Amino acid sequence: MGKSEFLKDNRDELTGLLDKHAFIEWGQELINTRDKQVEYGFVFFDMENFKLYNANYGYEKGDELLISIGNILKDIFKNQLVARFSGDHFVVCTNSIQIVPSIVETRKRVKALQRKINIELKAGVYILEDDNIDVSRCVDRARMACVSIKKKYDIDYRFYDDELGGTVHRKQKIIDSLDEALEKGYIKVYYQPIVRSLTGNICGWEALVRWITPKGVYYPDEFIPVLEEYRMIHRIDCYVIEQVVKTFSEMKKAGIKAAVPVSVNLSRIDFETLDILTYVDSLIEKYDTEKEIIRLEVTESVMIDNPRFIQEQISRLRTNGYIVWMDDFGSGYSSLNLLKDFQFDLAKIDMEFLQNFDTSDNGKIVLKHAVSMLKNVGIHTLTEGVETKEQYDFLKRLGCELLQGYYIGRPLPLEESMEEMERSGHNYENLDYRKFLDMVGKTDFLRQNPLEGTPNNVTENDLPLAMGLVRNNRWRFAYANEGYEKAIKIHGDEDMQVAQDMINNDNGRTWVQRDDFWKMCLRAKESGEAESIEFVENGQIVNMRARHIAYDIDTDTDAYLVSIRALASYLNESYEQKTKMVSNYIFSFYECIDVFGLDGIYYENVYLSSGSVHVRNMNLKANEMIKELGEKRVLEEDREYFYKLMDLKTAKARLLYEPGGVKIGLFRILDSSGDYVWKSVTTRIVDIYGREALLSCVSEATTAMSHYMSDFINHKKIDEIEVNPEMVKDYTYANILDQVPVGVFWKDKDRRFLGANKMFLDYYGLKSVDSIKGKNDEDMGWHINPEPFKQDELSVINEGKAIRNVHGECIVRGELRNIAASKQPLVINGETAGLLGFFMDITDNEKEKANLEILSTTDELTGVLNRRAFEVIIDKYIEQYNMDKTDFALMIFDVDKFKHVNDHYGHGFGDLVLKAVSKCVKEVTYNNSLAFRIGGDEFAILHQFQCKEEIESITQEFNSKISRIKRIDNEPIKIKVSVGVSAYTESMDKDRMYELSDKRMYEDKLSEK
Repeated sequence: MGKSEFLKDNRDELTGLLDKHAFIEWGQELINTRDKQVEYGFVFFDMENFKLYNANYGYEKGDELLISIGNILKDIFKNQLVARFSGDHFVVCTNSIQIVPSIVETRKRVKALQRKINIELKAGVYILEDDNIDVSRCVDRARMACVSIKKKYDIDYRFYDDELGGTVHRKQKIIDSLDEALEKGYIKVYYQPIVRSLTGNICGWEALVRWITPKGVYYPDEFIPVLEEYRMIHRIDCYVIEQVVKTFSEMKKAGIKAAVPVSVNLSRIDFETLDILTYVDSLIEKYDTEKEIIRLEVTESVMIDNPRFIQEQISRLRTNGYIVWMDDFGSGYSSLNLLKDFQFDLAKIDMEFLQNFDTSDNGKIVLKHAVSMLKNVGIHTLTEGVETKEQYDFLKRLGCELLQGYYIGRPLPLEESMEEMERSGHNYENLDYRKFLDMVGKTDFLRQNPLEGTPNNVTENDLPLAMGLVRNNRWRFAYANEGYEKAIKIHGDEDMQVAQDMINNDNGRTWVQRDDFWKMCLRAKESGEAESIEFVENGQIVNMRARHIAYDIDTDTDAYLVSIRALASYLNESYEQKTKMVSNYIFSFYECIDVFGLDGIYYENVYLSSGSVHVRNMNLKANEMIKELGEKRVLEEDREYFYKLMDLKTAKARLLYEPGGVKIGLFRILDSSGDYVWKSVTTRIVDIYGREALLSCVSEATTAMSHYMSDFINHKKIDEIEVNPEMVKDYTYANILDQVPVGVFWKDKDRRFLGANKMFLDYYGLKSVDSIKGKNDEDMGWHINPEPFKQDELSVINEGKAIRNVHGECIVRGELRNIAASKQPLVINGETAGLLGFFMDITDNEKEKANLEILSTTDELTGVLNRRAFEVIIDKYIEQYNMDKTDFALMIFDVDKFKHVNDHYGHGFGDLVLKAVSKCVKEVTYNNSLAFRIGGDEFAILHQFQCKEEIESITQEFNSKISRIKRIDNEPIKIKVSVGVSAYTESMDKDRMYELSDKRMYEDKLSEK
């Protein structure tokens, strides 16, 4: 075939330019025969926002734009090699002298073609230096330079240089190593848990790929783009999918509860290089499992290229029974259009919306409307990147169904992730319950009135709203918005748990309207409509409404929406008169009503039926009056208890947790007859014109109660009362334990936890007592040196000793805390059954006592421990190793090119960078890790570990967090941090250990990251 025929057959059909094949052929001949005095360059052009242009104006207009660009290039680069490789990619081979002015002119003329969408032509340039290089490599290098400035709107073109060359070399290593990585198992699947906000249970996992070799680690944000670029990513994706299907099908057959569905990520290349449906079907058949076991995630960017084809593939998957999720919803420009054109089962909301969560409300507002919109078009919701309790609670209040992020659990190998979930007290979702929860989850709590059966305007909902799940006649609040949590204080309820107890009649919580409430719910279920009740509570008319929204026949569970509103505005004059009349009659129930200001000064008698039950001097201050009443009217034996009930300093805290905020005491009080008779003293906190006070109402006890109390006093002495083992099951005792302001726990004779109260669990960040049952302190890893704690407990159990306020240290969520612990034998039926203990956090007290010492061990800038503290604490870790061989790692982190940051941006900005890095270091520490700033831009972590995967996981998590830092103080910046790690057992010497970690950190710094 002659040259003219070759050119004719190898032209781009749309633009008439050379195609890729012809360009490579002619370009190679040009290089081989060129005049050595002439310098040639290759220019790779790529259009910024071309996909958006196509999406908005259609493919026909897009083609017209490409033809125009081709004509411009032919005109500017006359008599040079000009080709269209694919899509919006053009390549030119030209004399290097005219490259820069030609690029500038090309950009100027293309810019004139744009419509309302900003289109930018980017250019990458490679100047030919190596005579032996082939044209394909030249084009690759020009393309690499072009890609490096994508999304950088202040840079128009870039020349290929040594820095980019290192990147190319690193890419080549990734490509060349892929076969070995797959063959030798260097490609590993990590799993991150997903929880359902309504239940807090784990309902799924996301499978994430890691590449860990004996020589080092390739990070996902590095190798995934490379493999996508070279159309090799499908090999890893297929490997991950098969590992997931194989592993979880085996787990499901074995009845392992953690076998909940797993989501896997699909790339555009997966759809283009293989038939995804046929491939996944073959795995389901091969491992004899169900399609329910897997979820397929498709990123938003996948759908921009060739959307019709991808739309067909997604439709095929869903038609054949697979659940398809849209990943990174909101990360691009076309999310709303994609929702209109594509069908998804769930949208995974991008974590970027949670950036600056604590400092800006913008992301929160977008999230609210995104969740509401998705639910109204029938798509389930998941938000990723949840890192704090505040974010978790906020998203739960929005009604976002599924949540994922480091606050719940970081990505780990499956076994470790399951152990982590067990330690944190998470349960797994019952798969039979899933369809019911999915149906309930689509309820839009942000709609104007979700109690109505049809949609309404999507606005922020001020209606106090909650959702309850009913099973075995037990009510459980699965959701409540802020309005509902505030509204329940009409009842004097402190929190949702108290409100739930009132509905279930638990923990001594009674509610007069309980039966009416249940009848309202049953009516709502029968009618399918919203039903309501009204009642008077604390002087207000209260309206409650309920609507039945779902029923699950397999678990016999109902779901209800309920609202509560105080209808104060409906009170008319007639009603107010009646209320006032009835109030006067209520006064007659009591002999005396007094108000005592909590300030100890204000006092007023409101009602007195007979002066004989009071003291004569009414001009006393509140505290004086209480003392006078105790001395003059209360029997001496009851006086101590009377003073406790009437203690104004503690009244508010005590009554806060009483049913209805009311506390009743029975005392023998001097009557008008001169006899001491049993009287009831009812107390509660009230607000008198902005002043908090204790309301005290005295009435004579009923005859039956008087006889009971007299018999009790006469026949049962206080010191004769024994604790019945069954009492620990009593809800009243459980409630008391949960309210005391100390961490209470009890253990068996082998020092294994049997139980603990709410404060104990909250202190350590545990979801339930199940996460500690059957384990001891050593299992939980709370102490650097658990031996003193162990010896104390053995002396309590074996010798019957009681210890009081013994000071010690424990690791709580990555921070070293000081505690004071007390323990005593737990005696049941005369025998020691274990021990009972409690502790208080005294860290703040210790800080106050030794403020100078604290300042000397804490880094002032970042708030983490400093070098001095590091030297002290590493010795404790070594002592612990010498006792029980618990190995630990030293991880050193050093900010790359930090001097450049200070020189370029200033030291103030450098401090902000150090704070950002410190925040990442602190966030990856857990209950057995401590963070330090060693000095300058160097940080460290000490971590006791059971297996080396823990260290790899911390390193990967840290790098992931660092890579997400895009801007600091509104300045764009890319931070890189080098990491070096060594274990104590590698050197058995702390100085050598530090040197080894430091050496590895510098090796990492010099490597081609």
